[in-house]
Amino acid sequence: SIGELILNRPKALHALNPNMVAIATPVVQDWKSNDAVASFVMRSEPWGGKAFCAGGDVRAVYEDGLANETGTAGLGVPGSITGDFFRKEYELNYMLATCPKPQVSLWDGIVMGGGVGLSVHGAFRVCSEKALFAMPETGIGLFPDVGLTYVLPR
Repeated sequence: SIGELILNRPKALHALNPNMVAIATPVVQDWKSNDAVASFVMRSEPWGGKAFCAGGDVRAVYEDGLANETGTAGLGVPGSITGDFFRKEYELNYMLATCPKPQVSLWDGIVMGGGVGLSVHGAFRVCSEKALFAMPETGIGLFPDVGLTYVLPR
């Protein structure tokens, strides 16, 4: 009765990409209404690697921006990685945040940006001694996304 969502892109430090979000979204949608699933665990594979999730796949977003002739880095451009990816990632974050089932996230290694968004809204976060939490955008004066302006003061 326990669902398991495994992040498995170790060479990219499990950085979120459009494919991962597309795979996770219908799974979480099913878990929300499936009475056979009482709770779920989110972790990375292999355990003991360098990261739980190092955020969004910035390289893919950067390359999408280079390919976009408008110079807007794909923001709001239908079909662009950037425009679609962040919308779909935030929708998944909201789905996880409003899921009535308890979510347990196992943090080992780097937990940044999009990885925080996937896991911080759940009921439980279990951190290893190697967990490193960061929202790097705050270091350059940007506000944290993925709902952290709500979570951090609490």
